[in-house]
Amino acid sequence: MPAQATRSTERTFVPLLPTGIGRSVTELAAGDFAVSSIDLYLTSLCNRQCTYCFLSDSFFASRQHMKVSTVQEIIAWAAGSLVEEITLLGGEPALHPDFGGIVALISDAGLRVRIVTNGSNRFRKAISEEATASAIARVAVSLDAPIPAVFDALRGRGAFRDADLTIKQLKQQAKPFDINCTVVNSSLPYLDRMLRFAEDIGARRINIHWFSQVGRARTRARDEAVSPGDWRQVLDLVREYDPMRNDFIVDCELGFAFGNRGENLKMCAVRDRTNLQFLPDGSVFSCGMLVDRPDLAGYFWREGRLRLRQAESEVTRSCGPYTGCPMRANATPAAHHNDDMAPVPLCIYNRLDR
Repeated sequence: MPAQATRSTERTFVPLLPTGIGRSVTELAAGDFAVSSIDLYLTSLCNRQCTYCFLSDSFFASRQHMKVSTVQEIIAWAAGSLVEEITLLGGEPALHPDFGGIVALISDAGLRVRIVTNGSNRFRKAISEEATASAIARVAVSLDAPIPAVFDALRGRGAFRDADLTIKQLKQQAKPFDINCTVVNSSLPYLDRMLRFAEDIGARRINIHWFSQVGRARTRARDEAVSPGDWRQVLDLVREYDPMRNDFIVDCELGFAFGNRGENLKMCAVRDRTNLQFLPDGSVFSCGMLVDRPDLAGYFWREGRLRLRQAESEVTRSCGPYTGCPMRANATPAAHHNDDMAPVPLCIYNRLDR
């Protein structure tokens, strides 16, 4: 979270729905959120050391695992709501010692299981078990460049090989998979090839992210930040891409307000309660721009309940009237602020309408 992010004292947060009988004003039900999918960060362990990760060094150093009992509680909490899917992330989610069991718990509860993985060997071993593979509805493999040398320079030796082997195994097992692609300066020149590569290897979808200057990236990968001007070219490239397959989806974060279709300057995942991310330490966020700052979480999970954080948080920082995303006000390096007359940064969940 940038230190100078916009604050407002004009409006205070109140629950979207009335408090139910036996429920305190700080306690929230799954029905208080407009979410069909929630994210669980199972573990802070990771087999990669990506300098441009949106999570912090302290997160990885904590070596925390989410308790299986906590996963069970969250599943029970979500029952009867709009939630239909649970996404498992990390770190690398397959490094959780009870990964297979957690996948089974979610699937047995009638919820879809989605995995975001870097393609680790542990993940490939996990889905070699038929019970685990059959319980997973879909997988998103992180792959930011179509060239091994470029991708390995970003994520470490063997990163491309891991992703490639995992994709081949998923295809062999007829498991639907997507590609999550974060565009950084080093991979930007290859984006057109990346789009075609993802389609050719059989991905169902490529999900393109603007590179957020949070977490490790705040200090360790500032040279990789893509300027607003360059991001505008990314949007042009994505909008003009003509897939060869009718079932291939190109999904891209808008990033900034340039007048493209799909822009919603008032969108805010915090205000609208359209996103939920649960971390191993019990902190819970609506905004993915803040998951590197547990002290700014809007909620926390305790004793099987989701509670509203009363202290200064993502909620109090984003409830005032504004246009654009205050969380990203300083998330682009100062050197790029004047590009294209400093376009308004949008909520990261604002997607390009092709």
